Amino acid sequence: MEAVSYIMEEPKTYETKAIDQDGLWKKIISELFEDFLLFFVPELWEQVDFSQAYEFLQQELFQEIIDKKKGRRYADQVVKVQLKDGDERWIIVHVEIQGDDEKDFSERMFRYFYRLYDRHKQKIVALAVITSPTQTKQPQHFHYSYFGTTLHYKYTNRKIFDYDERELEQSNKLFSKIVLATQYMHKTKSNVDKRYAFKRKLMREIIRNKAYSRESVQAMFHFIDYLLTLPPELSKELANSIRPIIYEEENHMLQANREDPSPTLVEIFKLEREEGEQKGRAEGRAEGRAEGREEGKKDAQRNFAKKLLMTNNMSVKEIAELTELTIDEVEKIKNDSNIIKNP
Repeated sequence: MEAVSYIMEEPKTYETKAIDQDGLWKKIISELFEDFLLFFVPELWEQVDFSQAYEFLQQELFQEIIDKKKGRRYADQVVKVQLKDGDERWIIVHVEIQGDDEKDFSERMFRYFYRLYDRHKQKIVALAVITSPTQTKQPQHFHYSYFGTTLHYKYTNRKIFDYDERELEQSNKLFSKIVLATQYMHKTKSNVDKRYAFKRKLMREIIRNKAYSRESVQAMFHFIDYLLTLPPELSKELANSIRPIIYEEENHMLQANREDPSPTLVEIFKLEREEGEQKGRAEGRAEGRAEGREEGKKDAQRNFAKKLLMTNNMSVKEIAELTELTIDEVEKIKNDSNIIKNP
């Protein structure tokens, strides 16, 4: 039992507005790889020593197996990990996120397996993750037999829509939320209100779940936000709904995602900026009114002091005390007005 590598593929976009699903899957798998493995292959997850760093290998290592995939959309990853037995060898795991009901799918899975095996001479664990809602049963094996030459190749197949929605909702596993979001991407293609309600509910749950780390929340939030796209008016409404929860939970996701914010965070930042500008304008108006009132009060005090200087035989000190001006201010009024009192 050795180290492990993964390749992943993704299907076509299912919405009118293009979604970079392959990019989203690559990102979420790289950020939540341990949780990905725990959800889809828990028996393999148990054998991996996650105290040792795992490595995402470069595209060149498996370029020869994807030459014929030009023009199609996939999310391919190769990850090398250390297993608990400490063996220095490694296993290559091929994960494909496939959208079409392809007749040659199992044969293609075998070709990927063989080409990797032929090049690296390592044990291979093959895992296919199917994200589409297709009901056609995909085989989990490739069988070849011709004049006594027989080959049987079997791999692990996981379908997103084989997972029960209610069980996913009740699960505390991180990747259950990713699977739920993928299901709802298809289920809500023609019902934007239903998509909004689900997206809002799911985002609130992951933000409030104390068992999830900040980094995990960020990764799931990003995936869900881009996968479940909404029209501008509902995006703004969602931002207004989510923002109080982020502050309520003292979640630092806002500060951490300002360099690469997802759509909802962009709306939240926009709301913050608009509110800041409104507050600044309001404070400016209030300050202007306060300054105006203070200047009006000063004018009244100076006018009163001037009258007292002209009509009363009071000392500058007495006038200052009466008008609440300083002695210097009263002296200035006296000098500026050329007031000369009779002895």
